[in-house]
Amino acid sequence: MITSLSDELVKCNRCGFCLSACPVYQATGLETKAPRGRNALVRALLEKKFSWNAELKESIFQCLNCRACVEACFPAVATDEVVVSMRAAYAQEYGEPWLRRYLFRRLLPDPKKLAAAVRKIPLLKSGASLLRALSFLPWLNRDLFLAFDLLPPLPTQNLRELWTNTSKQGGQGKKIAYFGGCAFNFLLPDIGTATLQLLSQSGYEIIWPEHGCCGLPAYGHGDLEAAQIMARKNMELFQGLEVEGLVTECASCSSFLKKYPALFHADPHLHEQAQNFSRRVLDISEFLLKQKIEFKNSHPGLKITFHDPCHLRRFQKIKDQPRQLLQKIPGINFVEMPEADWCCGGGAGLNLAHYNLSMKILERKMGNLQKSKAQVLITSCPGCYLQLRHGVKKKNLPVNVAYLTEFLYHGQTPLSDRGEG
Repeated sequence: MITSLSDELVKCNRCGFCLSACPVYQATGLETKAPRGRNALVRALLEKKFSWNAELKESIFQCLNCRACVEACFPAVATDEVVVSMRAAYAQEYGEPWLRRYLFRRLLPDPKKLAAAVRKIPLLKSGASLLRALSFLPWLNRDLFLAFDLLPPLPTQNLRELWTNTSKQGGQGKKIAYFGGCAFNFLLPDIGTATLQLLSQSGYEIIWPEHGCCGLPAYGHGDLEAAQIMARKNMELFQGLEVEGLVTECASCSSFLKKYPALFHADPHLHEQAQNFSRRVLDISEFLLKQKIEFKNSHPGLKITFHDPCHLRRFQKIKDQPRQLLQKIPGINFVEMPEADWCCGGGAGLNLAHYNLSMKILERKMGNLQKSKAQVLITSCPGCYLQLRHGVKKKNLPVNVAYLTEFLYHGQTPLSDRGEG
């Protein structure tokens, strides 16, 4: 995290290299939606040239936090962190929506409360059609109800319920901790099951404490206190485990778990504790690449490609590992998709709050997918996975979207579509 907002902003020389890298600017063409424009607006606000207004708020809350601008910037202005700081400042001045505060302070830190809330999703989805019809009412968030289409059907059992029956399997004197992201536990247990099976095949006994959210959603929306609360809970839960590492298949989780030290830069004790915690965190592709696992293939010549999640490629600098794993499958025809690391438009919950803008960004990704002529599109972030499935469905493309661990475990076949929400 940046320690001085003013010092960070002064690094921006307004060169404009960020314009070509920013998905939101490329979709809108508006300078206020570009990183350069955001930094200029924030600087003017700090210099008291104007107060918060609708234009500034929209600019700050329509950022994907994808860090593409940081890579394109010669002085590496951390615009993503500037945005988070300003979201926190806005919440402090004007308050946080009650639903968001309830989500970040009550549900996400508590797995039992979150499980009870998730069971209500089918009821919410069933009423979405009616609410869309009433979307002309100013107090209804039309984008949120459009985004319900991204959700898969709710499984009959969550991942923890499925895992309880097999938790004693595996282990050859080696132990690994598993951090099961909320999406896999409650919405996508098949993917989580594939991950756990791969970990077992590596010869490890799996330890999975009943933890809450990693804290990234709260952090990304500027609720830094809620993010710190979740981080402290997770550190306390995992710190006493005698394991060789802490593994997750969620690129967003692994990126934020590794960021914990930055949350506590002002507290030496917690900062040290966070460093000890985060240095044990491994993304699943980092872990599996070091294991002796043989992957089988029953469909030689299957053409596959990989979409780089921003939290994997830009935040963790992990690019080669998932590709190397996929190329271990005999007979697979791996092709690179143009702009494989271009954001899909689902970052920072943009598809929930600004659905149409998110779809404009997704359109570019779908065009590049078609250029690749791949039969299977693979990724390793649940947000990307749901967004990409939604895009393939909307465009009616003959492409299967699969998750990295799901594809590696099931081997190779074009996985049957489990249906869209």
